Amino acid sequence: MYPKVCAVIPTRNRKDITLRFLESFSKQSYINLDTVIVDANSTDGTQDAVVRKFPKITLINVDDNSYWTASTNRGVELALRKGYDFILTINDDSNIDTDYVANLVQLSVKNNILILGSRIDYMLKPGLIWSLGAYSQWGSREILQLSYHTQWADNLPSRIREKDFIDVDSLPGNGVLIHRSVFEQIGIYDEFWLPHYHSDSEFIMRAIKKGIPAYCAVNVVVYNDCPVEETEIKITTLRQLFYTYFKKKSHLFFVPIFYLVLMYCPFGKKLLTLMYVYLTPIIIPFKDKLLLITEKIQKARRLLLKLSLIFISWLINLRFRNE
Repeated sequence: MYPKVCAVIPTRNRKDITLRFLESFSKQSYINLDTVIVDANSTDGTQDAVVRKFPKITLINVDDNSYWTASTNRGVELALRKGYDFILTINDDSNIDTDYVANLVQLSVKNNILILGSRIDYMLKPGLIWSLGAYSQWGSREILQLSYHTQWADNLPSRIREKDFIDVDSLPGNGVLIHRSVFEQIGIYDEFWLPHYHSDSEFIMRAIKKGIPAYCAVNVVVYNDCPVEETEIKITTLRQLFYTYFKKKSHLFFVPIFYLVLMYCPFGKKLLTLMYVYLTPIIIPFKDKLLLITEKIQKARRLLLKLSLIFISWLINLRFRNE
């Protein structure tokens, strides 16, 4: 038996990236797999190119305001109506091995897993982990953090390497195989409170709260096309502040963060968590400036001490010459 799998891939104005993904994905060895591209009204010719090069793929057109969540939901709803057993959410800026879907389905069916994520590696450095699930340490700034981020797979603890899958608190939505019964029990992604970022994590957290465990495959890998060097957000201007907290495509958009803390953070840690998450990007630049000023003061003190010693030495030598 080969369960019916529908892969849902949202995109917008990434024609070359989307076509690159489909070239790879079309070579999957799994025989009962269909693909749905959900395009948010691209203007770069994505839809025409997909239809022309991959005519068997189902293409859904949604409006410009359909971010990751709404776009993914439209694909999920179609898959559920058509009776697919599993829905695979995956991003188009990824690459996978030929047996990726087959391995993920086999692991899921064999172990009766309803939610199974993938290990995500950096595409530019295979073996260097981008995430192996995610976690939250409520009461700190460490919420929705990527597990084993920037660790080499070969250096994972033996208790992790020896397993086929591990249980997780949440998952990024790139490469997650979900049984249809999960959607039927808890609903689809929340596009009202979480229009773009974190709806994937919230869905997993909601499922776990409802008693459906989530796991991440240790050796079934998605290769993510993202930069290895990542910079920490530091807010130094009003424009940065506005974009960081009030734009839907920012991962610190205040509505999803507030909603996640409200729904899932222990009551006694809610305020502290919000303070850490929202204030840290503002405080860091001042901390950096303070450290820079401190370093400059220390250098000035060392220079002054050196000059003082030179001056004292000159006075002593002058006195001896006068005697």
